[in-house]
Formats: sequence, C-alpha cells, structure tokens
Amino acid sequence: MPQESHLLNKKKIILFFCFIIWSCSNTNNSANEVKAIADELYEIMLEDDIGLKMKFGLQVTKFPDMDYETASLKVEQSKTFIKKIDAVDRRKISHTDDLTLSMMCQYLQTRVDGLPHYWNGFSITPYMFGSQGRSMQQVFLTYQFDDQDDQDIYLSLIDEYADHLNQQLEKLKGQDDRGIRLPKPELPLAMSLLDQYKSGMDATFIPIENRLSFFDDNVRDDFTSSIKKKLDFEVLPALQELIDFLNSDYQMRMPDNVGAYQYPGGEDYYNYMIEYHTNSGLTAKEIHGIGLKRVEELYEEMAQIRGQLGFEKGQQAFHEKLMSDPYFIAKTPAEVEERYMDYMDRIEPHISRLFRNQPEAPYGVRRLDEALEGAMTFGYYQVPTAGNERGEYNYNGSDLKNRPMVWSGPLIYHELAPGHHFQINLNTENESVHKIRKDMWLFNASITEGWGNYAAFLAEEIGMLDKPLDQYGWLVFQMFFYNRLVLDTGMNALGWSLEEAREFMRKYTFATETEIQTETLRYSVDMPGQALAYALGMDRLILMRNNMEKQLGDQFDIRDFHDAVLKEGAMPLNILEDHIQWFITNKENNK
Repeated sequence: MPQESHLLNKKKIILFFCFIIWSCSNTNNSANEVKAIADELYEIMLEDDIGLKMKFGLQVTKFPDMDYETASLKVEQSKTFIKKIDAVDRRKISHTDDLTLSMMCQYLQTRVDGLPHYWNGFSITPYMFGSQGRSMQQVFLTYQFDDQDDQDIYLSLIDEYADHLNQQLEKLKGQDDRGIRLPKPELPLAMSLLDQYKSGMDATFIPIENRLSFFDDNVRDDFTSSIKKKLDFEVLPALQELIDFLNSDYQMRMPDNVGAYQYPGGEDYYNYMIEYHTNSGLTAKEIHGIGLKRVEELYEEMAQIRGQLGFEKGQQAFHEKLMSDPYFIAKTPAEVEERYMDYMDRIEPHISRLFRNQPEAPYGVRRLDEALEGAMTFGYYQVPTAGNERGEYNYNGSDLKNRPMVWSGPLIYHELAPGHHFQINLNTENESVHKIRKDMWLFNASITEGWGNYAAFLAEEIGMLDKPLDQYGWLVFQMFFYNRLVLDTGMNALGWSLEEAREFMRKYTFATETEIQTETLRYSVDMPGQALAYALGMDRLILMRNNMEKQLGDQFDIRDFHDAVLKEGAMPLNILEDHIQWFITNKENNK
C-alpha cells in the first residue's frame, strides 16, 4: 500500500473516531441539559407541595401561597422553563429524556393555560379545602421537636396557616366581585367542614406532652402558651371571619343551581378542565354521548344478571334487597377492612403472570379521618411516607348501614393491587427515571384514575369477580363511573339542574342518597371535569392494549404492556400513546 493511501486511511479513521467522540459529547451535553432542567423544576415542585416533602420526611418550613399574584409568578416561571425545554435538541437525547421533556412541558403549559381560569375554581369546598387542610394538619400532627429552632418554625407555620385562611377569604371575595359564587347546595358541606376544623383546633395544633419530652417543664409550658395565643389571636379570628363571610349577605348572591356554565368564563373554564383531567381532545357533548350510550348498555347487562339470579322485580327492588343483605352490610370498620383484604388475598397468586415486578412497599387499609367522612363519598389512596412505609386506602367508615359493599372488590382493586398502589410505587421505586417522573402522577388524573379503573377491569378479566353478585358489583362499579360522564358534562356544560342530575343517578346507580348528594356536588362544584378521567382513562388504556396486541400478534405479552404503562412514570394519556407506539416499534425491530 502506498504511503499516501495509508496516511489518508489513517486520517479517515482518526476523523471517524473524532466524530464519534464529538457525537457522544453532544449527546451527553444534551442529556445533562435535560437533567439540569428537571432537577431545577423538581426543587420548585418540592418547595410548593407539602405532600411531597412529607413523603420524603423533609421538614416543612412554609406553606405555599394560593393568591392570584403567586399564581401569576408561577406562570412566568413556567414560561421560562418552557423556553429552556424548547432549546434542547431532541435529536440528541434518549427516548427516556424525551419523555421527561414532554411531561415537564405539558405540566408547565397546563399551568400557563390555567391562569385565566384562576377565579373560576372554588377552593373552599370539601374536596379542595379539605385536601389542603388535611395536608397542613398532618404537618402539625407529625411535626418533630428537637430544639428551639423547631419551636420557632412551628409557630411560624401557625402564622402561615392563618394566612392561608385569609387567602381563602380573599379568593371568595375576589370571586364574588366577578359574579362567581359558591352555589347554595354546597354551603352546608363547606360550613360543616369549617366547623369541624374550629372544634378540632386544639387537637390539631397543641402537641401532646410526649411529643415535647425533649424540653423541660417551663419551656414546654411557655411553648404551649405561645401556641394558644396564636390560635386565639390569629387562627381562630381568620377562621371565624371566613365563616362569618359565608353567613353574611353573600348567601343572597349565591346561585341556586350548580355548574361551571353559569359563571363568567365558565364555558372556557370547563373546556380547560376537561382537557386538564382527560387529555382526550373530546368535547363535553361527545363525552356526554359516550356516557349515555354506555349507561344504557350497562343497565341492560345488569338486568340480565338479575334474570340469571331469578329476580324479576326490577333494579330498584333488587337494590333494596341487597341493601338489607347482611353479606353486603358491614357492622364495624373492622369488617370493612377484612372484606377488602380478602379480595387482595384472592388476587395475589395471579399477580406474577400479569406483572414482571411488584412494588416493595406493603399495602393495607385504614379508616378515613372522621372529620372528612361527612363530605366525602368514599376515600383516597395514601402513598407511603417516611413516617409510614405502607401504602393505604383510607376508606369511609361512617354510616355503614347505608354503605353496602356491593362493589368492594372492584374498588379495592382500583385502589391497591393492581391499582394505585402498584402504579405509584412501581414508579417511585424505579431508579432508572428522573425523580421528577416519580411524582408526575400528582397532576395526571387521566392516567392515575384511568389505571385504577383498568386495574379493576383486569381483576375482573382474570376471574376475580366471577360470582354472580361480584359480577353485578363490577357492573354497578362501571355504571357509577360512566354515569359521571353524563352528569359532569350535563351539569357543567349542558344546563342540567342539580335535581335532574340526582334523579338520573338515582335511576341508574346503586349509590345511596348520601352518596348522591356529595357526588353530584363534587362533579359540579368541587372538581369539574376530574371525574371524567376514570372511565375515559380506562377506555383508552384498553384501546392501547388492544392495539399493541393487534400489532405484535404472537409477540404480545401483557406484562410488556404493563411495563410500558407503568415503568416510565404517570404520563398524560396523549404522551403515553406515543410511548406505547415507540415500544411496539422497538419490539418489532428487535425480533
């Protein structure tokens, strides 16, 4: 080989390796850029979210503000982050990093898009104020005291709690000025919650003696005295002012009916909430139509099972019979817990053929805070925290004779295994994704509640609800969520009255009168649009699974689908659909 040719080849080889090194360097730089943005945003999320701090056992030193000025500043902050995300060259990053950017961008854009609707959302309702208040109360009830600094922070948090109550009042007044007022039917529930907070103030804020064992008697007495002064001169007056406003001539301006449509900007607000909670691209009328169709189908399926059981007297008579059946009526909260855990024992042997991995965190059930039981229909899933490693379904243990456990199976599969507990903790325990992805579930009802309902569907599919009455319970469970599609859109967009909605619910669901009262207010006042995520989310997940099975054929493994859905974090469904297609293509290319 001539020397010139040899040298030329050598140069080509050197240039090739230089290109490789340059490409890797660029790729690494882009990956580092993604991580830097995600790290920065996560710190802000951590600062703003009490629940996140408590999850990691971090000290809470301040409560987030909820006023319009703070919301505006967060929007400007979000716009800055969006610009940083847009500047990243996505051609040079991994699929996982691309997902991180997409999820962050959608979260931030949602915040930006939400600012014009700030005044439309009520925050004094049981679900919203109750949730915020519950988080704050947990801070006080679990606060650890070691030295004088801890006392000072605790006292400053009481100041901030009083400020929070003042901000609630200012928002109510700001809404009032804009013609947006709490509907009259919601008032008794809001007042009841405030009264409960007022009566339980000492128990919430004044630590029991053994929590202050670090201090001598004089220090402990002085500290307790300081707390009582703040309660008497800051918290109690702020709470009373809020109560007084709701008891004032404000009531004369409150509308008799419910629903977002009746307020200035209400139609745009509701459209925003539909997309925020469902990521579906569907209109209120389209969702309403889906709900009506499915409700009628389920109504017929329920009639068929009643016929199989030899019961021909109609739905209402059958439901009355079930209401008096001792099998469905728990006498004590302990019986409720036993029933739920029996269903968990039933599915445990089947989990390994559905999932490659199970969360390490244990799970269980616990009764809901009794102060919240009067205004909440069911309960909620509580993630493991530094103080409690167990994921728990907090159930409503009140008025058990009117809370028949007809659908206890689907409900607990939705909440625990393979539902929320699996979804949240498999994600949390996955060290291969950025930490911000582990907590995005907090903002994505479409996937979280959609997965919960899909989990119940999965349990039924593999035979966990094979007894006729369990099958009936599964249909009742579905009916409840498809009913939401009709009522949520009906009351918020189509002009349905509260009584029309309640009458529809009485006809088609198994809900008790108490549940009907609280649920219809939840859809129309507390959280418009959120209840749509359950049925619509499940439907889209089933569709995604069917599409994967169709495209992969013999290659399809249900565990692959569950991995694709769960391992990368709680993605909005529009992003998840793209990820599922990427997963399918990747698997086909690696045959």
